[in-house]
Amino acid sequence: MEKAILGWESQGDSIREVHFGEELQWQALAQSYNSADLFAARKALVIKHFDKAHSASQKQLEDVFGQDNPQVGVFLSAEKFDGRSSFAKKLKEKGALQEFKLPYENQIPQWLMQRAKERYGRGLGNSEARLLQERVGGDLAELDHELEKLDTFLPKGAPITAKEIEEISSPVRVSLIWELQRLMGQREKTAALLTLRNLMDHGEEGFLIAMQLFRHFLRLLRIRLMLDQGAVEQEIIATLGLNSFIHVVKEKQIEQARKHPVKRLKAVLARLARLEWELKQGRYPNRFEVELAFAGMV
Repeated sequence: MEKAILGWESQGDSIREVHFGEELQWQALAQSYNSADLFAARKALVIKHFDKAHSASQKQLEDVFGQDNPQVGVFLSAEKFDGRSSFAKKLKEKGALQEFKLPYENQIPQWLMQRAKERYGRGLGNSEARLLQERVGGDLAELDHELEKLDTFLPKGAPITAKEIEEISSPVRVSLIWELQRLMGQREKTAALLTLRNLMDHGEEGFLIAMQLFRHFLRLLRIRLMLDQGAVEQEIIATLGLNSFIHVVKEKQIEQARKHPVKRLKAVLARLARLEWELKQGRYPNRFEVELAFAGMV
């Protein structure tokens, strides 16, 4: 979630200053707010991560920004903003506090489809959007950058396909994650452990690995349940929104699901959910303990 204070409507010549809450020096910012710029009639002060600024600095700036300056607009960005504070209440009264909610994880594919259509004039299916999300992650700026890259390389007006996403988009840590998912799904214990170590050598957090594996095994469980009910491959693809090129042909997820009985998949999911919580609580201080915990699921 982001909230911003909008102090003006941008027009004419203006200059922008960007500051960050983690390294904020409120005295310098106050001086900039109260002084005119030599090269522009108007000035925008953008403070990112305002919620990470020291509370004393926030309080000082609240007093500074309480004094109107029509030549300066202040834009604050924060994941959390205390709506109960007197500062927030005053801003709401002036209509100067705007809230922008980022889409939840399950809403990102829809956002991608809409973005591809409205900004780039491209068709993007739901399964392709989910594939792009899996490769790149949930950062909207990164996702939009990948859409822009795809738009640059594809013929004008052509839809975005899974094959092109795989060839053109830049995965963020996802290649090793996918390899680990595939190896654990195929129950190749030695190779899975080597990939896990490689992931952790690259700085991947254990609880994030557990989250990714949980999603993968949940999909395998859904596939297995449909297989046990007699569903054919095309029915499974359509019902679960699988991408036939990536999930079925390349990763062979339907074949993976056949290697695991329903009872085992449910047990792995329960263990992954528990492990994710334990890792977040710092229950495994030694790396070898984390590796053993994952190895026990293959």
